[in-house]
Amino acid sequence: MKDRVFRDPVHGLIEFRGADRPISNILETRAFQRLRRVKQMGFAWQVYPGAEHSRFGHALGAFHIARRVTAQLKLDVELCHHVKLAALLHDIGHGPFSHAWEHLFPELDHEYWGARIIGESSELRQALDDLVTGLPAVIQSFWDKSYRPTFARKLVSSQLDVDRLDYLLRDGHYSGAGYATYDLDWIIHALRIEAIRSSPDPSDLVVDYRRGMYAVEQYLFARSYMYAQVYHHKAVRAAEWMFIKLMERFCQLAREDREPPHLSVAGKLARGVDLEISEYLWLDDISLVTAIDHWAGRGVGGEAAASDDPILRDLARRIVGRELFKTLDLGDEPGVIERIQDEIAGAAQKQYGSVARYYYHLDNARQVGYLAQSDEELHVVDHPRYGTVTLSRLLEDMPLGQPMSRVRLVCAPELLPALSPIADAALARIRGRKR
Repeated sequence: MKDRVFRDPVHGLIEFRGADRPISNILETRAFQRLRRVKQMGFAWQVYPGAEHSRFGHALGAFHIARRVTAQLKLDVELCHHVKLAALLHDIGHGPFSHAWEHLFPELDHEYWGARIIGESSELRQALDDLVTGLPAVIQSFWDKSYRPTFARKLVSSQLDVDRLDYLLRDGHYSGAGYATYDLDWIIHALRIEAIRSSPDPSDLVVDYRRGMYAVEQYLFARSYMYAQVYHHKAVRAAEWMFIKLMERFCQLAREDREPPHLSVAGKLARGVDLEISEYLWLDDISLVTAIDHWAGRGVGGEAAASDDPILRDLARRIVGRELFKTLDLGDEPGVIERIQDEIAGAAQKQYGSVARYYYHLDNARQVGYLAQSDEELHVVDHPRYGTVTLSRLLEDMPLGQPMSRVRLVCAPELLPALSPIADAALARIRGRKR
């Protein structure tokens, strides 16, 4: 068989050759090709025109880094094979518009769907079994956290995993955010497997402080800046919340037996109906955009075919026309939402009545991925002060420069006259206490 080679703007050539060549058969399955139709950065393209890349490219990048890391660590052949496949398939279950979709159905996250797709998609399951009999169950064990050794899971899901190592560089490249760069080569060079006294496992994944801590700190700062300037950009969050409000309205109508056409699969989810995997695989950014176009009167039939629900139609038209909600910064003080939410709700209801909730949101955008659960914790060894220490402990000493959360009021522009004074007063009180 000929080698498979992809030219990638982030990593150069991504190759499936030698023992890895049969893995590329997975790329041709319906489940994996669907990732071409799911944008990696959700609604970030509304602000950063270059951020149109897909989860397909990111999956290839995660595989590429996994191949480099497993080679550097000199893991045995079977373990390398499992880690590379788990990295390649880690996003197979993502829904449309990335994490905005999971806000609507939080109990059915991408790991839930990923495990089901690997278990129930006959085509993908066969492709995995053709590699090694029983491989689907092995890959599923990465998601249910039963795979051993634990350090192999940490390569796929931890504070410093191949997923994060790829998407930070990739999202920075496509968004044009130059501060997302970090020294990937040196991080890989600094990773080791060795015994840690406090770890329940005989061997664990560690970072050699003297070799790579500056590169790791560079990576952590890059993550902080990307959250502050790209992932949590005010217009990106506004677009995400407009989509969430639109879909919340759709789900409400579906539960009331008034389901709008063009998105029957999501209607089943809203009513709690269990989906076939073939139905879930139909969901992607394109099927959602098509439905939104129809609801806005942009589909076949134009205005005559627009949704007859005024709220759904209005929100769809705003999204299609990029008439984004406005945002007001409320700082990062804990408890600010609880203090003003009733006053905000009352003011919004005076203008929109019982449907006001679809036109505003108090957004608490939190940075994620720094502090790990115990089974995802990474250790740093040879630290000049602490010896062996967790990365979470070192993070406490790092002045990352950006708050871990940012609170904003997101609302329709016509609500600004009523809501701005409330937001301004809350922010003034916060600033007054900080002086």
